[in-house]
Amino acid sequence: MNIGAQTPDVQNPSTSDELKTLEQKVEQLSQEVKAAQQKAAEDAKTGAHVTADSEGFAFRSNDGQFWFKIGADLQVDSRAFIGSALTTLPDTILLRRARPVFSATLYKDFYFYFRPDFGQGTTVIYDAYLQYNHFKKFKVRAGKFKSPVGLERLQEDDNTTFVERGLPTLLVPSRDIGFQVSGDIIDQRVNYAVGIFNGVPDNSLTDAAVTDHRDLAARLFFTPFLPDQKSILRGLAFGMGASSGSVDGMTLPAYKSFGQNSFITFASGVASDGHRDRLAPQGYYYLGPFGLFTEYGVNQEGFQKGTVRHEIAIRSWQVATSYILTGERKVFGNLIPRRNFDPGNHGWGAVELAVRTGEFSVDHGLYDYGFATEATSARLAKEWVGGVNWYLNRMVRISADYAVTSFEGGAPTGNRPTEKALITRFQLNFQNFPQP
Repeated sequence: MNIGAQTPDVQNPSTSDELKTLEQKVEQLSQEVKAAQQKAAEDAKTGAHVTADSEGFAFRSNDGQFWFKIGADLQVDSRAFIGSALTTLPDTILLRRARPVFSATLYKDFYFYFRPDFGQGTTVIYDAYLQYNHFKKFKVRAGKFKSPVGLERLQEDDNTTFVERGLPTLLVPSRDIGFQVSGDIIDQRVNYAVGIFNGVPDNSLTDAAVTDHRDLAARLFFTPFLPDQKSILRGLAFGMGASSGSVDGMTLPAYKSFGQNSFITFASGVASDGHRDRLAPQGYYYLGPFGLFTEYGVNQEGFQKGTVRHEIAIRSWQVATSYILTGERKVFGNLIPRRNFDPGNHGWGAVELAVRTGEFSVDHGLYDYGFATEATSARLAKEWVGGVNWYLNRMVRISADYAVTSFEGGAPTGNRPTEKALITRFQLNFQNFPQP
């Protein structure tokens, strides 16, 4: 026997069992890790998170393909008339606008926007449309929305410098139902919009077409220096909006003053009839806290009474200027104060002063052909408006405007009395604005 030879190790049975147990646990943990990774990957695709900020409440999928936002738009006005003007509306406090806002992005490229209004004791759907955004130069929209004509009409209600829009806005549609394509011909420099719509009376909206005729509307808008951050002309923009279509069987338009009193009354038996063409040159210039806004409108509209049928020219213009005393930059969209209203931290928001003047005139044929009489309808209205806006933060604004509107004609003894209106507004804007 070889005493010096070594005998081989004999594996301990208990050690072998422990190794098998450990291997099983490692395999189990590996499977759990893989399952967790797969679940995390699925959650990244199908999960969502919620945000709440100055643009409303938002629900967003983790992959960014789906968004759903909820907002609100509330305006409470105090309207008072000073002196002995010929007004049909009383001094009052009213809910001018009360609009919940719902918008959604679907599969990244589809955008939906829905906004009803419950203000002034009525229920109206103001906006309801779907837009396809995949092609930046060719966005397609269908539904009810603002026609691409008037500049101030296209500005959101919460962003206008004055509580009521100027006289040229009386000559363009409020909202209409139709189809539109739009986009940038040159990125950030040249934008276009072309659409076909049912057609609505001036400054109106409706949910039904009165005939089988359609309105064509288009707008070309230039911001040639917008991409140049250092140019003093960066805030310059100008363009032209237009529309053309029939007014057969359409409701007669209503033309209202700053205080929302009608100043043109059509004679009995008059109807909209024939053709209507709109033309709206427009532009603005913003430089730091300074703003200049101008717009012109001319409509050639058909009217009929009995066997008399004629097209009447209606013209309007406005020029507005503003200055932000606290130094914020004036923009076409939503103004955001540098410091929110917070007296404890010496924050007072932003303060803006503004002045506007404008005219509205009707061709004398309106009276010569018996469509109206100068005893009840003014042939010219001219307004001056001074206002102050206090932006407490991005969402809350307090405004006060004083407007003086004088008239030529419109009364049995000569001129309609001058309207002097003071409107104070408390506004909450807790929403994301619609996509252009």
